[in-house]
Amino acid sequence: MISQFFSTRELSELCAVGETTVKRWANMGLIKYHKTIGGHRKFKLDDVLDFIEKNHIRVSSEQLERLQVQKRNADAIDLNTEILLVRGDVGALADKLTESLLEFKKNEVEALLSKAIERIPSFSVMFDNMIAPAMHRVGNLWCEKKISISDEHIITNIVVEAILRTKMRLESSLREETERGASSLTLLYANAQGNATDAARSETNDKKRLAIVATCPESELHEVPLLGVSLVCETLGFQVRYIGASVPFKDLESAVEEHKPEMVCMSITNARLHAPIYRRYEQFRKFLAKHQVKFIIGGQFIGETKSHPLRADFRARSCSDLEQYIRENYDVGQTSQEIDLKSMN
Repeated sequence: MISQFFSTRELSELCAVGETTVKRWANMGLIKYHKTIGGHRKFKLDDVLDFIEKNHIRVSSEQLERLQVQKRNADAIDLNTEILLVRGDVGALADKLTESLLEFKKNEVEALLSKAIERIPSFSVMFDNMIAPAMHRVGNLWCEKKISISDEHIITNIVVEAILRTKMRLESSLREETERGASSLTLLYANAQGNATDAARSETNDKKRLAIVATCPESELHEVPLLGVSLVCETLGFQVRYIGASVPFKDLESAVEEHKPEMVCMSITNARLHAPIYRRYEQFRKFLAKHQVKFIIGGQFIGETKSHPLRADFRARSCSDLEQYIRENYDVGQTSQEIDLKSMN
């Protein structure tokens, strides 16, 4: 995650120069800095962006965009919200998210989710305790006819867009981590064996991430929970193939044959499934069993009827349920959020 302040080392890595060069820039007054009690230089995000622009420093477009997004997010968060984030008060943050959604404050919603990810231990906690309660309240307001269906659609789109942007930034971070790891492997084998490329490729393939297909079945249009599932799985190290909402079962079978996932995660919020769709669901479940693919379902109702309960390898009532199942059945490490929080303490 990007901080509001950069150390000398972090700024040198961003600008692809040595730490000595950064110190020289600071001593020449080219970039503003603050000194900690221990005497270490810290460079504020605003000053870093200003320095990059004025001095035409070459920074990748992805890195520059991430810095600019971080600045916008910082500007959109007020002091009271910052305090809630520092405290990790997810209940109050859910209230704040609801308030921002009802006022259609798109930038504030994105900023709040982005900041929450930095402070809350895992995506599953954020979804279960912030996003889900906020969307439940919005749904109740619509049921009580206190907001219109168009308002509900606007709010849903705001949440979906904010989560998708978060997902894109996460994927970018994971790619960078993978590239850094590959570079380290290349150097290691170059020194040890003199055949770096083949060795690094072999090591990378050995550690290829397991794939997960995330989807909603036919007639299911609510994909906010599915986006939560997707992000949880990505932070746990899986390669997520996000298929999306209302996908015909025939196309899902093709996706499974193409991507060969370890599991399929399906979100179902409809209270009942019509008989034809239920039959297709059962056929799909048997198809997955034949291909030895785990089938995980979740959602508000999980399509339950007394006469036709849906069967699956696991039924997750929340993102935290899913994360616990994955941790108990797969070898996963700490999430990036857990590592970041430990480094701050």
